[in-house]
Amino acid sequence: MKTYKMEINGEKFEGRVIEYDGLNAKVEINGIAYKVKMEPEFGKNKKDLERSKKVITLQPSLSGKSVDSLLSPGNVKAPLPGVIIDLKVKEGDEVKEGDLLIILEAMKMESELTASVKGTVKKINVKVGESVLEDQLLVEIEESKDE
Repeated sequence: MKTYKMEINGEKFEGRVIEYDGLNAKVEINGIAYKVKMEPEFGKNKKDLERSKKVITLQPSLSGKSVDSLLSPGNVKAPLPGVIIDLKVKEGDEVKEGDLLIILEAMKMESELTASVKGTVKKINVKVGESVLEDQLLVEIEESKDE
């Protein structure tokens, strides 16, 4: 899908829509996948609402830090406070860029956190059900040197 460059509150982001079913969308902003519910525009009739939707966006960072600063190579940090819903990898697993690592519930939405580099899962610092803080280190990936 097409990648869009955008600026939000003075910070630059890259984003793309991965899936869209008319009611929900899965978008990726700087490598972090978000599930987004669509909200209809006000003052339209039902037929117009089905064609014209407004996206409710989740700020990638509530502290003013860019997502790039949260995802330094090999380290996956919580983009915002939440609860770990599922771990999709274990220590020692080989991952490639974009592989799903963790599902984090934050603000009543599930966020899929993915690997930003190819490598080996060196350490998982959280457990399912654990509450995490923004910027908390969740997973450490030892980056592969070979291409």
